[in-house]
Amino acid sequence: MTTLHAFTCDDLFHFNNVNLDPLIETYGIPFCLQYLAHWPEHFIVGYIMGKAEGSVAREEWHGHATAPSVAPECRRLGLATKFMELLEGISEKKGGFFVDLFVRVSNQVAVNMYKQLGYSVYQQYYSASSGETDEDAYDMRKALSRDTENKSIIPLPHPVRPEDIE
Repeated sequence: MTTLHAFTCDDLFHFNNVNLDPLIETYGIPFCLQYLAHWPEHFIVGYIMGKAEGSVAREEWHGHATAPSVAPECRRLGLATKFMELLEGISEKKGGFFVDLFVRVSNQVAVNMYKQLGYSVYQQYYSASSGETDEDAYDMRKALSRDTENKSIIPLPHPVRPEDIE
């Protein structure tokens, strides 16, 4: 049976099988606790970690899906869709212009799912992965209602290299 509930520290010890999937970026307990402490309303079991970040003045205030993750045995049940919808709703309430996430270019199942949810590729990062192997990643975005002109999802014309990042 699947239930949705607010994430608690104890949940960190119950989702290890999700983190063993090679397509999912994994984060240690200190990182997860930092997110839980700073953005508890964005930490939804299942799990998805999210946060609000960016500049309002530059119309970059947005929700970021840090780790949308579903255990392999629970995929194709609509859980990822539900998690993303919840994060999008929180981001709308916080006045975000868009929601973004990073996904490996090779993970076409996830890329296609996000496209079905209304996300588009904003830019490509060369070797952006923090996993065992370097791999290119897409920054995918979905505009929210505050971005009435969809400026936040206009794709950048060139990929970003690690040395280009501040």
